[in-house]
Amino acid sequence: MVDLRMLPGTWCRIPGMQTEYSLFRRRFHLDASAVLHLLVSADSRYNLYLDGRLLGRGPVRGDLEHYHYERYEQEIPPGDHLLCAEVLFWNDGLQIPWSEVHFSPAFLLLGECGGVALSTPAHWKCLGDPSRSTLSWRDAWKRASVTPIAPMEAFAAGTEIDRWKEPAFDDSSWQIPVGIALPCFPELCRADPPSRWKLRESEIPQMCAEPIRIAAARNGGRGTVRISSSGSLKGSLPAGSHTVLLDLGRYYTHLFRFRASGGRGNVRIAYAEALFLSDNKCADRGPVLCGRIGENGYADRITFDGTETDFSPFWYRSGRYVELEFALEEGLALELSFAFLAYPLKCRVEFHAPEDPVLERIFETAWHTARCCAHEHYEDCPYWEQMQYVGDTRIQALISYIGSGDGRLGRQAIRQFDESRIGSGLTMSRYPSNFRQIIPGFSLFWIMMIDDYYSFFQDAKVICEHWNGVRDVLEFFENHREASGLIGPVGGWNFSDWVPGWTDGKSNRGEELPETLLNLLYAECCRLAESLAVLAGADGRVYGGRRKRVLEAVNRFCYSAEEHLYTDVPGRPWYSQHVNAWAVLAGAAEGKRTEELADAVMNDSRLSPCSLYFSFYLLEMMRRLGRRTEFRKLLSRWEAILEQGYTTFPECPWPETRSDCHAWSAGPFYHLLKFQLQQKKEEKK
Repeated sequence: MVDLRMLPGTWCRIPGMQTEYSLFRRRFHLDASAVLHLLVSADSRYNLYLDGRLLGRGPVRGDLEHYHYERYEQEIPPGDHLLCAEVLFWNDGLQIPWSEVHFSPAFLLLGECGGVALSTPAHWKCLGDPSRSTLSWRDAWKRASVTPIAPMEAFAAGTEIDRWKEPAFDDSSWQIPVGIALPCFPELCRADPPSRWKLRESEIPQMCAEPIRIAAARNGGRGTVRISSSGSLKGSLPAGSHTVLLDLGRYYTHLFRFRASGGRGNVRIAYAEALFLSDNKCADRGPVLCGRIGENGYADRITFDGTETDFSPFWYRSGRYVELEFALEEGLALELSFAFLAYPLKCRVEFHAPEDPVLERIFETAWHTARCCAHEHYEDCPYWEQMQYVGDTRIQALISYIGSGDGRLGRQAIRQFDESRIGSGLTMSRYPSNFRQIIPGFSLFWIMMIDDYYSFFQDAKVICEHWNGVRDVLEFFENHREASGLIGPVGGWNFSDWVPGWTDGKSNRGEELPETLLNLLYAECCRLAESLAVLAGADGRVYGGRRKRVLEAVNRFCYSAEEHLYTDVPGRPWYSQHVNAWAVLAGAAEGKRTEELADAVMNDSRLSPCSLYFSFYLLEMMRRLGRRTEFRKLLSRWEAILEQGYTTFPECPWPETRSDCHAWSAGPFYHLLKFQLQQKKEEKK
């Protein structure tokens, strides 16, 4: 096997003034068939092509200390060949996606094929792409806020470099790339690194693209547009103003290809999760194209000059609806097609409920929601943030494990959260990220993620690799133990759930008091650490003692014998489903008390309710206790969402929710399968 790391080659870039979009080409000839071996990375992103066909995208998101490259191997026939790459560099620090960590514009390819050296920059050509630029958020939509996702794009037809991906293209006038730094592979570097990007190979597969059939189209003006037999939009529009509204049939994270001939003017291509009425309220979700996107959705822009147009955005767009607003001085002919882009999760399990078929709809919708929130890492939501949060990711990883048997994205997430840890020992709440945020309780969910992974795959390496992180996180909380035995206020943003009355999502309502929920999560992680320590070759007995002490303190100071409920904080008559469910899950409540708490969680209106996200743990509670009636009753919340016309599960269960697709709400997929497995075991007995 070729060790590509040892090949000569350097990071390179276009000489002189840097453009956001750069094009790179390298022609080569083979006298006989050979295997192509490539190692590729870029700052910020690349699309790589061989003989005009897409090979892959990258680099997978990481940070400068853990910067990814992709490996490509493929046998190719004799003859003339062309490698080429589109490279995007986000040069506006205020516009860079929050989940991207970069340094300076650069492209790197180390490779060979049949004895032909292919590494950059020798024999490569490059040129800035004059046809593309990123849009500021004030030009992409009319809302006051920006979002943490990648900026939208502007494309000027007629200025692109035509046929540059073809081998016969004349690139004699193109520039020669400038070598800027040797690549750094930390395992080979024994001194100061030669460049800022410390490279490691990506361990996840490429995202896959699946064709989407447009479900419906509405043309608000003259001209003819229709949905073709292949599911794309085709037609012609005369000069004038036109609005074409598309329904993709369900929510997708999609790449589109817009092709047109003729035309002068421009089009704004806007994306939205839902349609809006004239007062900017959400329209009913469903198959009828009522309402519009208008200025409520962000958008790309294309300018026409009467020639051929062929544009696809660099990164995926999100939503169910697409609206094209044309302002044309001359008419054009167009074709628009879409593909669902996501991590290649394949569902390998079945769930059947013929006596209750809506459960099958919940199951399928939850899976699709999870898929829409999985790309180069897990994401909370694809439209608004595209950030990998620990609390969300634990649920997403469990869905992947049980549904597909694929642990690679979850394994990557565990590693990335460990790499995000700060001096206190805590992980960042979301990572990769260039915008640091700490939610202490999410570090405890990270420990649970390690145990989840081991439970599914029996791979003790994950425990050994991250044991120091587990230990340091638990030490952080132990250092905040009060004389009462409770873990006291730990500072930072102690978000638990979006609950009315909880200031900033904190169960202590903004008061500096110990949070019962945080203590219960800590107790559970101490229980896990006691057994994980053995697999890591450490002595875990101390964690058993810590767990016992904190649970005793919770039962002494946070349980109301009069109300038969656990309080959210000591000495306050505040109660929640969250705390009373976790009192069971963490082992504070035992015997008859667990049944009392299960009844209270379902029937006591004084308990602050869990969101769709935290209802994952309510379902876990009912499943463990074998309470099928209550389990099914909890699922009615997701049933009601389907009745509202959603095709993915939202952040919150009401029509005006911010996000229509939020993976933390997809938990029923996991629990329906677990309950099905549990029922089959009982039937065999």
